[in-house]
Amino acid sequence: MSEDPFFIGWEASPERQTSSWRISLWGSLVLCVMLGLLLAGLQTNPGKGIFAFGEIHRYRGLLISDPVPFLVSKESGGHVYLLVNPLKYGFSVDLAREHHLQQVSLQGSLIDDGRNGMIEVLPGSISNELGSGEVPRPALSSAGTHLQLRGEIVDSKCHLGVMNPGRFKPHRACAIQCIAGGIPPMLVVQTSNGALRHYLLVGPKGETINQTLLEFVAEPVSIRGTYRTIAGLHLLYADPNSIERL
Repeated sequence: MSEDPFFIGWEASPERQTSSWRISLWGSLVLCVMLGLLLAGLQTNPGKGIFAFGEIHRYRGLLISDPVPFLVSKESGGHVYLLVNPLKYGFSVDLAREHHLQQVSLQGSLIDDGRNGMIEVLPGSISNELGSGEVPRPALSSAGTHLQLRGEIVDSKCHLGVMNPGRFKPHRACAIQCIAGGIPPMLVVQTSNGALRHYLLVGPKGETINQTLLEFVAEPVSIRGTYRTIAGLHLLYADPNSIERL
């Protein structure tokens, strides 16, 4: 008869078999850890944007309503912050025009990707603020440059930090809702060296064209327009009729 140990499930395992199982178990664990590290290393960076959700700070500066609502900060050396409302809504156009070119104080949460800043404004927190240290009114660049650009239309709020990454087809439904709700649309252009450039999209006369852009969101498109800047913001005064799917 064979002298190999006979295993009975309800009895203790033979020593040789237990040792073999231990080696197999530890080997499997090491393999899983190595595979996890390899897969993590292959992932692309989803983005550098941040959303300081729930962290409310006070901001002071000059409010500009057109072509998109933004604040030129008094505290941070003239840094510019786009303004939006909570959830999937843009900043109130009527409220922005009411405070246009006025020194204001407001509270909100920061959204920032390291290049572009945005504030999700706490409703009811904005008020006029008079006094010294006024911020100079920014001027729109007088000479526009005609460009034809290729890129993807996104909603600026998610792309700058609320969602990482706030781009591509998986984010299409969310982006459409945000742009339909008044969030400033943005064209993301990838340069030959892989860097991203952002252009806020408005109509030829600076008017809102959010609804016109909805069918093209999260798709590769070509679009023509006039490029201008104001307070460091890059704007494309785009002709909606020029948009073509690629």
